[in-house]
Amino acid sequence: MVLISGLLGIFVGLGLARFAYTVILEPMRAGLELGYTEMGSIASLNFFGYVIFSPVVGILATRYGSKRVVLGSMAIIVASLYLTSLSRGFVDAGLYRFLTGAGSAGVNVGLVGLMAKWFDERSRGFALGVINSGSSWGIIFAGATIPYVVLSYGWNAGWVFLSAISLFVLLMLLPLKEVPSDFVPEVKVKSGDVYRHRPLIVLGISYVFFGASYIIFVTFYTSHIIKNGIDYEVAGHLWAIVGILSILSAITWGRISDRIGRKQAISAVYLLMGSAFLVFALASSLGLFLISTLMAGLSMLAIPPLVQAYCGDIAGKNSASAAIGFVTLFFGIGQMFGPGVAGFLADLTGDFVLPLALAGTLGIAGGIVVRKT
Repeated sequence: MVLISGLLGIFVGLGLARFAYTVILEPMRAGLELGYTEMGSIASLNFFGYVIFSPVVGILATRYGSKRVVLGSMAIIVASLYLTSLSRGFVDAGLYRFLTGAGSAGVNVGLVGLMAKWFDERSRGFALGVINSGSSWGIIFAGATIPYVVLSYGWNAGWVFLSAISLFVLLMLLPLKEVPSDFVPEVKVKSGDVYRHRPLIVLGISYVFFGASYIIFVTFYTSHIIKNGIDYEVAGHLWAIVGILSILSAITWGRISDRIGRKQAISAVYLLMGSAFLVFALASSLGLFLISTLMAGLSMLAIPPLVQAYCGDIAGKNSASAAIGFVTLFFGIGQMFGPGVAGFLADLTGDFVLPLALAGTLGIAGGIVVRKT
């Protein structure tokens, strides 16, 4: 039951609240008459909310319990997604996406910290792979449904639809339990010391590269495909493929990391992801878009659960939320600056080749850095 609850929470907190923006971006940009720099900056504000609140909710979850943080954060997501549908320009859209980012931080950090209490090192990678597959289900759901909602009723209706789904999931999470009946406290690093623990700092630095690279890819994925003459609906279905493969990759890489070690698994996935982004950047045909999409689906969303499991291994069950919140701060820094820089490069060059090539390079760099932990 706890795994299902975690999966549903991540389905909303990341899958819908974050990744659905990729599918709605083009119609929303046209409706608000904004440029790619502004749309990229709106995405950056979402991740700014995420990065600002990640360490805060990590501390709150450690002190007051993960369940309270998760439910409160879900309520913020429900409200902010609906408010986004009322956006009339850059300022209010950016504000609402900022609030959604804050909610996403609470759901993600809270649920991951909760899972660290329920599962030990022998099964933690697998468990976090399962709940993080919720974001993949969100990608599938958004790619399969949002284009039809938007084309039928407008981009505003897309956000209302997402808010309604999020409210339904919030109600389903009410019975969630904080700890198992046989819970035994475990502290390897005190919660107040995670901010100066070297392995966590190095892991965080590698997470900056992931945060920037993957969010550039997901933000401009649909736009790059459309720019090369492929239909919007086809782009949405290709995006759903990423979600389908990510379900398997998160769980599979989680199990592999339980056996060969987190460091080795994380480095391998980084390198595969970076290569996928480079191929995607240079693609101009449906065949190459499909190949790079398959590579991305087999790697991209496996990284967060691996990093989260590594945090639990390093810090212990009781300090896991604080460690995850700290490392997520680095992740958010990459997310915060990545889309804005990429949007500027897209406006400057008139296409998405350079920003997506940057994403691939950063992904490979992350795989090198993580080996220093």
